[in-house]
Amino acid sequence: MVITVTTRQHCTNPFYNGAVEVKEQYMRMYNFDYKKACMSVGDFTYEALD
Repeated sequence: MVITVTTRQHCTNPFYNGAVEVKEQYMRMYNFDYKKACMSVGDFTYEALD
């Protein structure tokens, strides 16, 4: 699954604030709650699209 997330402030890690934007985007696109799936930051790869 691939998502694109816009963070509220510039950061190097999209998980800086508890991954609020990441959680919301996964729920919108895939109806998937990664916290309930016991996933963590290490389970994801990400790249900045500056």
